[in-house]
Amino acid sequence: MREVLDQSLIISRDNTIIFHIFNYLPVRLSTLKYFTFLILGIASLWPWNCFLSASDYFQDRFSKYPLLSNNYSSSMMTISTLTSVLFNLYLNKIQNFINYSLIIKIGNYLQMIIFIILTLSIILYPIDWVISYFIFIMINILITSIGSCLTQVGIMALVNMQLPIFVNATVVGNAISGVLPSISMILAVISNDKISLTSSNKDEIKINIEDRQLDAIKYFITSILIALFAQLLFYIMEYYEKRIYIPDDFFNETDNNETMDTTTDEYLELRLDQITKPDDEFITFKQLWKKLKFVELTIIITFSITLIFPVFASNIESTNNISKKLFVPLAFLIWNIGDLIGRLLCAIKLFIIEKNNYLMIYSILRLLFIPLFLYSNIKNRGYIFNDFGYLFIQLMFGITNGQLFSSAYMNVGQLLDKDVEKKAAASFTAFLINVSLLLGSLLSFIVVYYCL
Repeated sequence: MREVLDQSLIISRDNTIIFHIFNYLPVRLSTLKYFTFLILGIASLWPWNCFLSASDYFQDRFSKYPLLSNNYSSSMMTISTLTSVLFNLYLNKIQNFINYSLIIKIGNYLQMIIFIILTLSIILYPIDWVISYFIFIMINILITSIGSCLTQVGIMALVNMQLPIFVNATVVGNAISGVLPSISMILAVISNDKISLTSSNKDEIKINIEDRQLDAIKYFITSILIALFAQLLFYIMEYYEKRIYIPDDFFNETDNNETMDTTTDEYLELRLDQITKPDDEFITFKQLWKKLKFVELTIIITFSITLIFPVFASNIESTNNISKKLFVPLAFLIWNIGDLIGRLLCAIKLFIIEKNNYLMIYSILRLLFIPLFLYSNIKNRGYIFNDFGYLFIQLMFGITNGQLFSSAYMNVGQLLDKDVEKKAAASFTAFLINVSLLLGSLLSFIVVYYCL
């Protein structure tokens, strides 16, 4: 009966009209919640995509030391994923004491503070202090990874207690977060008249490092605004959720016409306890691995291979004399559009891969993309594939990533029987995603050493 009341209460509250736009268009709580979780999904992965999409700017900034410049993407991914793995383990240990609403706010505040510091560093940090600035950037990446972990775990806990449509909102937001930073960087480059969109020689690049400071500032300010917008929406959502009144007689009768001595406030407090209170049955990672090993192996292989793409995207140059400052974020944009397409395709049952052996084979076959990248114009050393061919490869690499991950993730729930297993599988899968990203970032160093 409690489960029925949970769903009834949620639906009743979410259908409530909370305000009207221009005194005409009604806005329901469900609409506000969907949009809030969508923006939170964008904000939670924005820092990762921001640092990746800005790789060309940082490579220019570190160009005095080729070792640092060539290994920026790999270093960024390794520090970010290693921090995420360790911090996720820590959060798992203290899960009984976490206020999930609070950690979302802390995560967003951390992101805003770090990107404000990064914005100031572009203005105040001497360009000649390359090594110390590299260390400074890596420290900021570490802290933003902690903030992202807090936000992601908090969002996951809250949407698990909501209707499934809000889970979809966060997933769509995650995918959008990969597209927007690349668009932001491209617009910043195009809008700067001091940058030649066809320049490619080293002298012009050195001159343009200082000219591009304004572009990077715009880029980081966008990141601040995204986190701020997500925070404001979350506060507004909480405000309206607390204001909505559900009459106590909503609980007066059960299906058996039995009286329940539960008021609205008491019942809502009980639902809040369900978020923080651990289940009586503890599900170990080993138990989940027995049921999910093929699906989770698919995710590990998929993301481990995917993490080579930032290395190639940062070092493959245009065959048509398009400036790297425009071509690199364009490559990131094309890949992220492909990833979004792959995820959206899985809304159609035809494109969902359900058989474990097909998932495994498909994920391993993506290794064939590596030689295709090697035949592209790496550091102007010659090529087989022109710009169109290379960008098409990036698009397909993104589509296969999105389709594989979505298929595997959607299969998780189908392979488990109990609700307690499905809850535990959420954190288990999140942990393995970070492990796979860590493996991929470490493998990217090998790619840099042998291929660049």
